[in-house]
Amino acid sequence: MALNINDISAVTKQEIVPEIVDEYYKVSPVFVLIFKGETVKPFPGGLYIQQPIQYAPLKAGPFAPGSTFDISYVQTDTAMTFAVKFYYANVTIQGTQLPLNMGSNAVMSFVEEKMVNGSQALAQALATDIYLDGQGTVSSQIALDGLLAGYDDGTNYPTYGGIARAAIGSGASNGINGYYQNVGGPLSITALQKAYGQGTFGNRQPNLIATTQSIYNQLYNKLVPAQRVNDNIMIDQAQNIGFTAIRFNNQRLVVDQYVPSGYVFGMNTDFLNVHISEHELFSFGFTGFKELPNSVDSAGQLCYGGNMVVSAPRLGFILSGVTG
Repeated sequence: MALNINDISAVTKQEIVPEIVDEYYKVSPVFVLIFKGETVKPFPGGLYIQQPIQYAPLKAGPFAPGSTFDISYVQTDTAMTFAVKFYYANVTIQGTQLPLNMGSNAVMSFVEEKMVNGSQALAQALATDIYLDGQGTVSSQIALDGLLAGYDDGTNYPTYGGIARAAIGSGASNGINGYYQNVGGPLSITALQKAYGQGTFGNRQPNLIATTQSIYNQLYNKLVPAQRVNDNIMIDQAQNIGFTAIRFNNQRLVVDQYVPSGYVFGMNTDFLNVHISEHELFSFGFTGFKELPNSVDSAGQLCYGGNMVVSAPRLGFILSGVTG
């Protein structure tokens, strides 16, 4: 039988680098922005999240001297409602590993590493569902009410926030309709500008555009030929060609690795809110490790409670079916 330990390995320790490198989780700048920025709203409690909206005008217009006003009552307001959604990430620890991962031979705490992994797993679950629907078509009804439903124009999701879109407005960028277009081919600057224009109302417009690396590359390849190299600062006598970031109409255009293939999402983060429970456990808290029955093992969960709400869908857009 071959020996697994030889002369050198019998008397020599391995050098373990005291830092674990993540080779799995992807990057979502949109998650970081909307779950940690000014878009966050605390959820203090209640049966659901209710977002009031104004959908109709009051009576107004010219009048002739001596005529009477139309003083009939007009219903102008309603509200979208969103259920509180719950997420978890589980961390299970085998008790028999604890006496092994201790003392001077424990370069890192494997429990701490598992906790970091758990927080990353929870973030991944949320980042993925940001771009889905939460209506049972693409993602479960217990998932976030995501952008796929939020910025639809009624083509795929006739209701949003418990309201029939057609009941308060019809057509793209009207009422609680966003702008949706199945491109069915490579993305052109013209198509992107049309979508951006549809979502523009006065000084409000989509201020964040997220897409895939492949679609970003398409835009990059269209823009580089228009670049004037003498506009760039030379570094070490080398002329720079290309961009480290792109702005479209001076708005951020980012690659988000959780955007589904073939999609571009335009959103206005001033009217995109993430509600996070004020309950200690459900604001990314931890249950603590609970010892499993008849075992030395234990498990605990990181938890989130809340939802995301697109309060002004007409200020955003979805482009799907982008190829190439």
